[in-house]
Amino acid sequence: SQDWGFRTSILAVDDDMQAHTLLAMQGVLTEALFKLGGPILANLMRNKDADELALMRRAAKIADESFEPALQALRAGATEMQVEAALRAEMQARGGRPTFAIVATGAFAAEPHHKSDNVPIREGDVVIMDFGCDVEGYQSDITRTVACGKASEEAHNVYDIVLRAHHAARQKAAPGVACGDVDAAARQVIVDAGYGDYFIHRTGHGIGMKGHEEPYIIGGSEVLLEPGHCFSVEPGIYLPGKFGVRIENIVNISETGCESQNAEPADRLVEVGP
Repeated sequence: SQDWGFRTSILAVDDDMQAHTLLAMQGVLTEALFKLGGPILANLMRNKDADELALMRRAAKIADESFEPALQALRAGATEMQVEAALRAEMQARGGRPTFAIVATGAFAAEPHHKSDNVPIREGDVVIMDFGCDVEGYQSDITRTVACGKASEEAHNVYDIVLRAHHAARQKAAPGVACGDVDAAARQVIVDAGYGDYFIHRTGHGIGMKGHEEPYIIGGSEVLLEPGHCFSVEPGIYLPGKFGVRIENIVNISETGCESQNAEPADRLVEVGP
């Protein structure tokens, strides 16, 4: 077998390398030393240049433009998977390669890691739609929350709180600001509103060639934001057995502050239907 001159090399492998690939390489390159190279790649991928940002904005635009047409599939009696299929079809029709789409309705929207299923959407349900696509290797990621028909007063109130938290994080994000401080800005809004126990994940994650990469917008992180950093801002409130609300835009750090790659989220909980 051929070893390409790597037989006694030190080889760095990415975190995402599949086990069967690594084992096959180790079987051939028995004297090579394999080390985890994820941190090296993470640092290289963290700062996006102008060309990378342009591709990400194209991917974000496709996601933005796919949202409203896909809402035509959202009605009482339709399933989560039917709405997911509409999102994927709309992104593909606009030239994006769909990378994921998640639709969660009613009590399932209170589960941040729910996967779309054959669950029927009911009148009055709050529905989370989280989706994205790939353009020439660079990804988008957006979350919108709507209601199927008339939503409860509580749902409208929770949406308003999450929207304020979303904007607080974006206003905080700027060069030299710690990622943990951006998380804290969003979290404080939700804590002050009495829902702190129901914001159960970090505020955001980096994005680019991977859907999740550095930097992570998480409490306690002392990583300082720099121009070219791209990440999600996605606070949420999840009320078990009732509903959840999450609002997500992708932003990038400029020389002076924070720019959104996505269109602005609705300033109120949109009620879809007649």
